Amino acid sequence: MQSIRDVADRFNITYDTLRFYEKQGLLKNIQRNANGQREYSDHDVDELDKIVHLRQLGATIEEIKHLHTLLDSANKAADAYDEAIALLNRLKADTDDKIAQLQEQQVYLDHKVARFEHERATLTSVKKSVSTH
Repeated sequence: MQSIRDVADRFNITYDTLRFYEKQGLLKNIQRNANGQREYSDHDVDELDKIVHLRQLGATIEEIKHLHTLLDSANKAADAYDEAIALLNRLKADTDDKIAQLQEQQVYLDHKVARFEHERATLTSVKKSVSTH
C-alpha cells in the first residue's frame, strides 16, 4: 500500500487531482488506513498510470470514464473494443499532429540558431578586421 504523498510524487500530480479522480469514479474503492488516510494498492497505482497517460495524451475525463466502462464490463463485446480502438486511434492521430508541429518548431529554431550563429560570426570577423587596421 502506498500513501497519497507517495502516489502523488510518483506521478507528479497533486493530492487534489487524486481526490478528483476518485470523486469522478476513475479510481474506485480506495482503501483508508485507521487514521482515515487514503492508501493505494498496486492495482490502484496501475489504474492511475493508465489515467495519467490518457490525460497526457489529451483524453478527457469523460472519455476515460467511457473507456473504463467499455473495457470493465463483464460482457465485453466486439463493438466495445471497436469503440476503445477508435478512441485510442484518435488520441494517436492527435499525438502524431503534435509531433509534426513540434518538428516544424524544431526546424524553425534550427534555422534561427544557424542564422544567428552566422550573423555572430560575421560580426566577430568585422570587429577583428576593424581592430587590425
